[in-house]
Amino acid sequence: MLDKLKTLEKSILALLALVLLSSIGNGIINVLIQPYLKHIGFDPREVGLLQFISSVATSLSLVPAAYTSDRYGRKKIAIGSLIFSIPGFILILLPAERVVLYVGFALLGVGNAMTAVTLNPLLADVTPREKLDLVASASQIIGLVGSLLGMALTWLPQLANISLGEIAVAYRMLMALGGAVSVSGFTFLLLVRDPYGAPRGFKLGFSRETLLLTSLSALTALGAGASIWMINYYFMSKFLVEAGELGTRMMAETLLMIPSTSLAPLVSEKLGTLRAVVLLQSASIPFIIATAFSPDYLVAATVFTLRSVLMNAANPLMWSLTMRIIGEEERSRYTMLNMLGWQLAGGVGAAIGGWLMSINLDYPLFFTSLIYLTQTILLYLILHRKTQV
Repeated sequence: MLDKLKTLEKSILALLALVLLSSIGNGIINVLIQPYLKHIGFDPREVGLLQFISSVATSLSLVPAAYTSDRYGRKKIAIGSLIFSIPGFILILLPAERVVLYVGFALLGVGNAMTAVTLNPLLADVTPREKLDLVASASQIIGLVGSLLGMALTWLPQLANISLGEIAVAYRMLMALGGAVSVSGFTFLLLVRDPYGAPRGFKLGFSRETLLLTSLSALTALGAGASIWMINYYFMSKFLVEAGELGTRMMAETLLMIPSTSLAPLVSEKLGTLRAVVLLQSASIPFIIATAFSPDYLVAATVFTLRSVLMNAANPLMWSLTMRIIGEEERSRYTMLNMLGWQLAGGVGAAIGGWLMSINLDYPLFFTSLIYLTQTILLYLILHRKTQV
């Protein structure tokens, strides 16, 4: 794969560098955010509410973000996302009232909408069609390596023997470092060519394929929001672990995902892209159920990690399949609508999951398993006649 990457043009390599730095920062933040919220007094329902607020803010921002992206270029709007993301993240880190964190999550949601409708379509735009599988897999692998580096840093507060009374401050400082690293990656956008020059019109019409793919993605998001998005809170509550143990599990997950993602294109060559996605998603579902019945953190972390490896190996294949089905002229609109469905459904799922977790810690995992099974069956039934790839 490294030899093939050397042949890619500067714009693709610059976007992959952005992926690396962003994933390092997000690797830190994603491990620490739920332990941080728990230590400053947020219960499961409040954590679910924060996820919901962020999702609603993202959803409301997607149409204007897609419109401005199509009219003024994806590169400019991606850079402009920092106007919302940076203040939002600062508000989350402030030791202030809950309402300040709600505003911070809302601003982050707006920034997420702007990057969601720009970065992936921009990567697809500058990538030749015959290299989409290669670039999609490379992007995910580079993201995994960056996440691994970020996650390794989350042991620092515990290695420093910081008391529980001070650990929230330590988490806050480390997340600030993660945010700075992530933002620095956006400087690489200056090296990326935006393939669209003159302002273009914006169409809000959607093809049948876009509506079907968005509905399937939203169903996945409903299940993910209920438990996957809150899994660190689940592990902390059930097994009394901290960020170090959580980060170690996520590091192991990332290490395993690198070879599994590298092998995913080989599976798609043998079975076809759609069948490979269905196989990987189906195989992940039993491990979600096994997590709920695990007697201790080691077992739970192991089986949940296997679930994540299988499910995430399917992601670049699903992206590649989607980019083949959706025409270039509709990619921003598809990404906008897909993100809208993902955020709304995921936000609803998070609210449901927080409510279920307040009743029984394991209920969200059972809910997710049922939703994932339904989505996988529908995915095959709907798409197997549309593509032979």
